[in-house]
Amino acid sequence: MRIRHIITVSAALAILVTAGCKTTEANYRAAYEKALAKQNEGLTGEELSGFAREEAMPKSVWRGDSIPLRAVYANTVAESDTTKAAERFNIILASFSQKFNAASAIARIRQAGWRGAHLLIDKDKRYYVSAISTASLDSAVYYLNEIKSQPPIAMRPPYPYILDKVRNEAKPRTID
Repeated sequence: MRIRHIITVSAALAILVTAGCKTTEANYRAAYEKALAKQNEGLTGEELSGFAREEAMPKSVWRGDSIPLRAVYANTVAESDTTKAAERFNIILASFSQKFNAASAIARIRQAGWRGAHLLIDKDKRYYVSAISTASLDSAVYYLNEIKSQPPIAMRPPYPYILDKVRNEAKPRTID
């Protein structure tokens, strides 16, 4: 009788324990939110909102394929007296609110062999790091795919993408 009682109690405990170990959607959601909070740890509100804005990257259809394409009123930043204005389509690898960070990224991209890298700036004083600039969308899509296969710097989504530089200035602007 005592053995039967022990078996019954053990079976009841086993059922309770295994029922409590099942994963649920709530458990997955809690784990996801915890991982997301850890990933965003140390980022400012401005950086987080910038990431959210960039993740909302519009897709355009080009020859039956979806490509990340964004139109921005931007100017080329004159890094020296010989800086040439960027063409209309630019492959953007990063964007920054501080010129120092953008200049550092440009240097790394050039060291990786992309000599035609440009620095662009928009009306909100956001700096865009362009690996290459081209006049045709065909060439831009080709370079976009090439950069995706062999990125010159570490990138997180939505980079890289094609920036359609709406304003095509004759010469670069000097920005302080």
